[in-house]
Order: sequence, then structure tokens, then C-alpha cells
Amino acid sequence: MKKTVKIVIPVVLVLALLVILAGSLVVTQPDEYTIIKQFGAVVNIIDQPGLSLKTPFVQSASTLPKTEMLYDLAASDVITSDKKSMVADSFVLWRIVDPLKFIQTLSGSVSGAEARLDPAVYNSLKTVISYNKA
Repeated sequence: MKKTVKIVIPVVLVLALLVILAGSLVVTQPDEYTIIKQFGAVVNIIDQPGLSLKTPFVQSASTLPKTEMLYDLAASDVITSDKKSMVADSFVLWRIVDPLKFIQTLSGSVSGAEARLDPAVYNSLKTVISYNKA
């Protein structure tokens, strides 16, 4: 009985240590930002690739893309300056430059950012196409 206790306790301690160590390591890829949050507040933004540490069970890590992204808008009808209807298809190339501002204004949601791009691009496209050069 004493021999099994002497074996089980160190094994359990090593396993617990491994779980804690694995929960504290964060890997940042070259094409992403890693956001470290503690209780919902951003405490660190890692933009260099490599291995970093976070406090396990207290801090959480999420990622945002650092690369240029393509957002393809749905084709839409636009009235030209000579009152003719035309179908315009458009797309936007965009990227995250300031991850903290992106999180503060859009909750860190890429789909939320694209939803905000949609009306702005449509309105700009409509203005340019229907502009009267008179």
C-alpha cells in the first residue's frame, strides 16, 4: 500500500504540473496577433511570432489575423447619373492595423468589421457611380 502511494503521488503531481505548464504557454504565428485577456480586459497584445507565457486559469488567449483580408460584397443594383440601372460587384481588401482599437470598437469580430464595411462601401459606390459631372 505504501509503495503505490509513493508512486501515485509523484505521478499526479507531475501530471498537474504539466497541465499548468501547458495552460500557460501561448504560440503566436507570424501572420497573427495574439490577444491576452484577463477577466475580459486586454492586458497584452503579442505581434511578434514565438512562444509567450500567460497566467493559467486567469488569462485567456485569442488571435486576430495580421494578413490582408478580402471581403467580397454582394452584387447590387445602382442607378447611374443618366438614370440607368446597373449591377455593381465590389470587394474590399482590408487588414487590422491597431488590434486594441479593433477589439474596443468591434469586439474583435472580423465578421462584425465586414458587416460595418458593407453599408460604407455600398454608399460610396453608389455616390461614385451616380455622380453627375455637370
